[in-house]
Amino acid sequence: MALQTSGAISLNDIHVEMGGTSGTAVSLGDSDIRAVTGSASGASAIGSCYGVTVVTVTQGTISQQYSTSRGFYDDFSTGSASPSSVTGVNVNAIEECMRLNASSGMFFYFEVLYSAAVPANEYSRISFVADGTATVMTTAESSTTTTRGGFGRRWYWNASNGLNTTEINNITTEWDGSGDIKVAVKP
Repeated sequence: MALQTSGAISLNDIHVEMGGTSGTAVSLGDSDIRAVTGSASGASAIGSCYGVTVVTVTQGTISQQYSTSRGFYDDFSTGSASPSSVTGVNVNAIEECMRLNASSGMFFYFEVLYSAAVPANEYSRISFVADGTATVMTTAESSTTTTRGGFGRRWYWNASNGLNTTEINNITTEWDGSGDIKVAVKP
């Protein structure tokens, strides 16, 4: 579900969207709030939450000859994502949200399908809480490519582009192929 794009927004709204219980104690410094605001540490700006879609990824694992994927990968009916789409221009569905381990290293993929071209800067960040820490991956740090004959766009991060050691450790710990992860996607 996407957070509102204007009007009043509260910490409770954000906390509940990330899976917290309504009315429980929450602050701008909590990791779930920082994941939605895009602040890996320190102060959060509540205004940066407008339009964020929070997706629950139920993880699965698929092993292939040279790689293992953990998270959601629609092509192989691995895991699930709810909602199945995110706010964006002409976006129809989420195709991937996963960690991929291959002989060439560890990657984090986020891919959407669309009915018309989606620009590389359609989203500013993908974030989630991993090991109690907000992990924020900006699309400016990612590599991106069109997929599916021009009807998909994939952003991906690895140690060479965008991921530091802490983020790699957080992704490896959290994206283990089991459980649910709340992922915040900011247009």
